[in-house]
Amino acid sequence: MNSADTPPTDADAAFERQTRELLTASTEALDGQTRSRLTQARFAALAEVEKRTSRPPFRVPGRWLPAGAVAGAAILALAVFIARPPGSPGVPLADVSPVEDAEILASNDEPELYADDADFYEWAESEPGSGPG
Repeated sequence: MNSADTPPTDADAAFERQTRELLTASTEALDGQTRSRLTQARFAALAEVEKRTSRPPFRVPGRWLPAGAVAGAAILALAVFIARPPGSPGVPLADVSPVEDAEILASNDEPELYADDADFYEWAESEPGSGPG
């Protein structure tokens, strides 16, 4: 087979001509009833392909779209209200400010200086469920 960018050669043209003659001769040898059935089958197949490839026309959303959007927003607002009613205490924030965390991270102290805190390790061992095992 030739690609679209290469010109056909003489051998290709001869093959095409010979194939066309062979197909024409074989269809002329068929009786009329068989040719009629083949033609009907061809048109039925083409109609099926056309039906499958055609798309329905674009339709502008109906009058229920705005009502559905309002109902969805109302359900979302109700779910948020039920999950956290007004006046309920929120999640408590940590007592340490982010500025202090940034100062610790930006300091030039070596990490070993933080590991020398023996009080921390004693406290950690005394906490329930903090040890291995």
